[in-house]
Amino acid sequence: MKKATSLLLSLLFINASIPKVFGQITAERMEHYIAENNISQHVEASRKTNIVSFYKSMAFKTAWVQSENSIDKNNLFVILKQASIKGLVENDYQYNFIQALKNKSIALKNENDSIEADIRITDAALHFYSDIVFGNAKPAFSYDGIGETLACVDIPSSLASALKNKNLNSLVNELTPSLKEIAAIENLIEWIHAIVVKADFKEIIITSPKVSLSNKPLVEKLFQLGVLSSLNNPKKADILDRVIEAQSQFNLPADGVIRSDLLEEMNVPITKRLLLLKLALNHYRWLCCFSKNRATIVVNIPAAYLKVHKNNAILLEMRMVVGKTSTPTPTLLSTVNEVVLYPYWNVPKSIATKELLPLIKKNSAYLENRGFQVLNSAGKVVLPNSINWRALSTHHFPYTLRQSTGCDNALGLLKLNFHSPDGVYLHDTPSKNSFALNRRFLSHGCMRMEKPIELGHLVLEQNFLTIDTLIEKGCLKNQVPLKLPADVQMPVLVWYNPVGIDNSGRVIFFQDVYKKFNTIR
Repeated sequence: MKKATSLLLSLLFINASIPKVFGQITAERMEHYIAENNISQHVEASRKTNIVSFYKSMAFKTAWVQSENSIDKNNLFVILKQASIKGLVENDYQYNFIQALKNKSIALKNENDSIEADIRITDAALHFYSDIVFGNAKPAFSYDGIGETLACVDIPSSLASALKNKNLNSLVNELTPSLKEIAAIENLIEWIHAIVVKADFKEIIITSPKVSLSNKPLVEKLFQLGVLSSLNNPKKADILDRVIEAQSQFNLPADGVIRSDLLEEMNVPITKRLLLLKLALNHYRWLCCFSKNRATIVVNIPAAYLKVHKNNAILLEMRMVVGKTSTPTPTLLSTVNEVVLYPYWNVPKSIATKELLPLIKKNSAYLENRGFQVLNSAGKVVLPNSINWRALSTHHFPYTLRQSTGCDNALGLLKLNFHSPDGVYLHDTPSKNSFALNRRFLSHGCMRMEKPIELGHLVLEQNFLTIDTLIEKGCLKNQVPLKLPADVQMPVLVWYNPVGIDNSGRVIFFQDVYKKFNTIR
């Protein structure tokens, strides 16, 4: 009821403050103005094509400044005020200009002024609704091997249709992707935003590990995080459950004991949490559009987790092992082009010289025991005992170490190849116990899969029986690698997203293991 009253008052206020429009602008005049490329200097060049498309859909009628469209215009002003709770920035949408129109500090003196105003309001609307669909920024990738422009929704046509049908208010909901992450993150953003905009808001620092109602900072921070629903008469018995819920929210062991790791996460400023939520929300918007009508492998590094997305549904998910802080997994966007069954492991030179060479010098049988072959610079296998290992070093190592195929191979029984300048890939592993760990940042940069065969089936949808047949033969020693082109050239997206959800729909803040968000304030 309060929201409805507030909305009505806003509409009445805005209706009273709309400046008078100079004359009636004909479609011919609007088309001529746009044809002369007289689109406002206040509109970014990248958005002008959408503006032209919009007015074509409107048969070059004005959208906002004519009196018959005043209700639609007023609704847009109110809708743009939702930007913050939608994870967006009001000032991105001609906000100061629209405010000046409302306050009558800008006068529309002639027909050109009215046309300019209409175009700038159109730009604000198109920009806002585009960000609802695509996100307000593309995720950052250290390598982008696809580089396409998203076009899953025709925003100009959608906006024009909404105006013609007088349903501008419902367009946000219609365009919002139905991915569960988006709904959960939007809800938490709205909760925290309502707290931080209050005049008495302050950041909370928890110093005591005591799980008690007397620990006021703890109780207040649980409320700020949305873990505690109210500060009015919380029950003593609930606090322990709320601490356990907070541990789950931060992807920590949920036992109700406040340790240094939970204190560290809870003492991150709530305003920074809000920024991370907004960043993640816009990442997921972008992903929904990118994965529309195509399965996409998504590895989230701080979550050490993989999901295969398609049309807002999850086809497969699994735990992952990703890079250590000293050898981080790079972010990337590429395409799976090949599946290798019984792959060799060609040991990267840095690992061979820094980690394996000292072990070989200590024990000459190390290579044989671990199934390694030695290749010379010509790619020929040479006998290990023919090499003076003592004479080799990190600066002088003219060999390649290759681990033979089999179940003991570091890459396991399956590997997915895609182009990456860092030489990383997705692969199986014989070290299955590592997937039971809460922190799975253990690799040299490559990504180990908990369910490699299942992902192989998705990529080799026409040849999946080849996988099953070979795997059923068991751990074949020295099996020649079998390379199969991917039937489904599936995009693989490796990103660093700070927020996700678990299977219950709970929002999870992942630890910033690579310290990429230290600069966010």
